Amino acid sequence: MLAGVRAAHAQGADAGAPPPPAPSVTASPDAGAPPPAETGGGLFEQSQASAAAAPAAADTATAPSTPPFTLNGYARGDVFIGKIQDVDGTQMKANYGELALQLRTAKVAYGDGFADLRVRYGLMGDQQGTFVDMREAYVNTYLGPVDLRLGKQIVVWGRADALNPTNNITPVDFRLRSPLEDDIRLGNVGARGFLRMGVARLEGVWMPTYLPTELPPVALPPLVSFTAPTFPSANLHNGLIAGRAHLELAAFDMSVSYLRGFAPLPGLSLSTVTFDTTNPGIGVSRTAYKQQVIGFDFSTALGDFATLRGEAAYRRPVGYQTAPDDPALSNPNPVQIARPDLQYVVGADHNFGSFNVIAQYLGRYVFNWQKEPGTTRDPGELDGLLRQPGRQMDFMDLVVDEVNAELRQINQILFNQTAKVQHVATLRLEWLGLHETLSISSLAMVNFTTHEWLITPRIGWKMTDTMTAYVGAQVFAGPNDTLFGLIDQTLSAGYAELRASF
Repeated sequence: MLAGVRAAHAQGADAGAPPPPAPSVTASPDAGAPPPAETGGGLFEQSQASAAAAPAAADTATAPSTPPFTLNGYARGDVFIGKIQDVDGTQMKANYGELALQLRTAKVAYGDGFADLRVRYGLMGDQQGTFVDMREAYVNTYLGPVDLRLGKQIVVWGRADALNPTNNITPVDFRLRSPLEDDIRLGNVGARGFLRMGVARLEGVWMPTYLPTELPPVALPPLVSFTAPTFPSANLHNGLIAGRAHLELAAFDMSVSYLRGFAPLPGLSLSTVTFDTTNPGIGVSRTAYKQQVIGFDFSTALGDFATLRGEAAYRRPVGYQTAPDDPALSNPNPVQIARPDLQYVVGADHNFGSFNVIAQYLGRYVFNWQKEPGTTRDPGELDGLLRQPGRQMDFMDLVVDEVNAELRQINQILFNQTAKVQHVATLRLEWLGLHETLSISSLAMVNFTTHEWLITPRIGWKMTDTMTAYVGAQVFAGPNDTLFGLIDQTLSAGYAELRASF
């Protein structure tokens, strides 16, 4: 049963309970965050520097020819080829065309707006068709020292590269394949605000509805099927709240943070057991749980040589020792809840001319840890028990105990808590050549404790100002009882992309 249930749940994880990091996170999401504006410009205005600069309020009144909005985006075609599950061969993992439209309104006296629409047609995993995704759609308002954003938005915390222990707000979608790591982040509807006070600023985030990390579909063993997920309802008390205090000096930035809400990555719990002569079964549900996270991060310049970054987070899941009492969760089984842990990252980056290097160490300590052995029973034995409905009362406790033992082991793998202490290293390299039209890069990660590793080599060629081509791969590997070992055949793939921007 272990192999079957593992296959059923080889579906990724998240940065709070770290998922496969390579496809999920871009480098240093908070790195280089702009300091508070000295005049009326807000933090959200500065965060949109990748688009054309928005005119100042005074300029708007004197420049009637300023367009009311700017529109840009891209069209791209992608193909991903990877392994066939448990077969010596390859298959198409994804093959699609996508149109992205980003609209930004001109900045007026009190704010501006932004929307990012993605329309995609083709094959993505086991689904083929047309997919429409309003990735982000929000409005910013700037009221003196207060900046406020309302709408669907992506919130990324942390300063480390690839692995961000403090980043527990925005979920990711591992079903979406893209050469760009940022593309799999999911936006959620909520509010984010800043209060600027000179070199300090306060940040608050409220996400009233739960949005889970999405996982790639996999084949399920004969006895197991997924039932409806157990996610929190839209009651106000189920919303996520988070706050962060920033200090931004000339050569040193830091922040401390606190978060309380449901973890983006749900656990797995037993939902149903069916005793039947001809059609027995076990139902498993993705089940959310609450957590509290206290975080700290910093970045500082080491003269002209390098930038030093660090990040740490203590995560305490609610109800990990006793059944959760939250009315949003009808299943009182704490099998799906991670154990408390402490994650910490320290790293440095340096430019050697056209060559950039980011090197990091990540550690994880799991409190109250114990190894989950799983079940020792053969799936055929459980199948035989479930085919005796007349003895349901005799066998129910036995079946539940065995399935829960298996789920505890799977969840321990899913939450990356298979060892009490883990030691991980990451290395990101990028070389720019041919007048910065050629990029050769890769993120590599090695977990020295669990013997997992990944590598994501990529070559990008900017053929013209608007045309770019990518070729590369995303490769995961590890023992069978580790997360990367389970997702290897599902997510490992080589790819090619052509992109035209406008």
